[in-house]
Amino acid sequence: MILLFRLLANAEHVPNLRYFARVFHSFVLGLLLAACSALENSSPRVSNPELAQAKQLIVEPSSSLALIPFMEDPSPDKTPTDVWERLRLGFDLTKNYEHPSVSRQLKRYRQQQDYFDLVRDRARPFLYEVVEQVEQRGLPLELALLPFVESAFNPNAYSPQNAAGLWQFVSATGRSYGLEQTWWLDERHDPLEATRAALDYLEILYAEFDEDWLLALAAYNAGGGNIRRAMRKQPALSSDQSRSRFWDLKLNGETRDHIPRILALALVVENPSEYGVELLPIPNEKYLYPVAISNQIDLSLAARLAELDLGTLKSLNPQYRQWATPPNDVRTLYLPAEESSRLAEALLTIDQSTLITFDRYKIKSGDTLGAIARQLGTRVEVLQSANNLNGSRIVAGDSLLVPRGYLGDFPAPTEIDEEIIQAIAPSTYTVKRGDNLWSIARRYNLVSTQLVQLNNLSDAAILQPGQKLLLRTIGTKPSTTTNSD
Repeated sequence: MILLFRLLANAEHVPNLRYFARVFHSFVLGLLLAACSALENSSPRVSNPELAQAKQLIVEPSSSLALIPFMEDPSPDKTPTDVWERLRLGFDLTKNYEHPSVSRQLKRYRQQQDYFDLVRDRARPFLYEVVEQVEQRGLPLELALLPFVESAFNPNAYSPQNAAGLWQFVSATGRSYGLEQTWWLDERHDPLEATRAALDYLEILYAEFDEDWLLALAAYNAGGGNIRRAMRKQPALSSDQSRSRFWDLKLNGETRDHIPRILALALVVENPSEYGVELLPIPNEKYLYPVAISNQIDLSLAARLAELDLGTLKSLNPQYRQWATPPNDVRTLYLPAEESSRLAEALLTIDQSTLITFDRYKIKSGDTLGAIARQLGTRVEVLQSANNLNGSRIVAGDSLLVPRGYLGDFPAPTEIDEEIIQAIAPSTYTVKRGDNLWSIARRYNLVSTQLVQLNNLSDAAILQPGQKLLLRTIGTKPSTTTNSD
């Protein structure tokens, strides 16, 4: 009891205990009054000056106190339902918001509703993951706004300096932070992997530049060497020791504007209505779920198994540059919850040999592997891998397996897409210069052997411009076959 009273004595210093303390005091006061009443009713009436004096000191409780129910802490921590609100709660560079350079950059964002609608739509699948990574490292959430300024949150963005992706990594820096770049994929465009690499880089810069986030952001934009040279030329610190040294440096115009733009954007996110914009909500919940792909798979086949539009699958996985995931490697596809479950379940039952579809090319006299690869829009190493070739030697009359994929401009065929396929594949086709059986088949989601049989041709047939080919039997729907003979 003594410990309880000591705790309550200090309750005013513990906000969460203040309400309980008031209720407890009222309760004890009630007990004292009841005890006194019982004593008065059960004891003989004797003169007791001390008791009379004590009763005078007791204040009668109001009836309202006795009826107050127990209530929760009036200001409990609540998880935000919107990612924008989550950002606001994690902003930590606010002391820099009032700099005049920030005020000047606010003009870029004021009443720019079209811009905010565009970047919101682009950020919708990825912003939760970016914020999650920044928060897990305990970093200021202003860092999550950097892709808005670097790339307008476009994972496919390229700069004139060949920087790529949300975080605008140049090739060398991307590789040094573990972002793979091959013919098959470029992880600078992977929103999740690039975020991991960017935050690694920013943390290193933060440690290098005296734990000053503005200097770290400037180094991210201009390069650490340029910032160090500017600091050597401007050795004197600002008289205000709490003020970032960034504001005193003589930097190029792009970098001097870059950091205030990030801070100005943070101000807009804090109070969008003040700047004449509306930030449409982005739910504070996971949107992307990974599916491990242990074998190379046609992206169009993955989209069909997931019952997802091919264009949407590619937009959620912009790191893949070709029609399939890389061979001989475990990779990940990111999809919404339902689609990721469907794809994962389908991969458990599907024949792994059907994940990539092939066509055949009959090698002609004079052909080289390089020439065939250029003609078919693929690469030598792809043909070597598909045909188990150790070198470039090929023999006229032999056939090459050519991974085909679906034409990326159209969704993978499904039953509900028959009308689309009907429009894509006419009954006949007029050969144009440069056409071959393989390219025509690929264009219309057919197999070259079908064209050979339908038109009574040989595998090695040379097509002539103006020649008419049957693509399907008149009156029938186009084939949706995905495997060659």
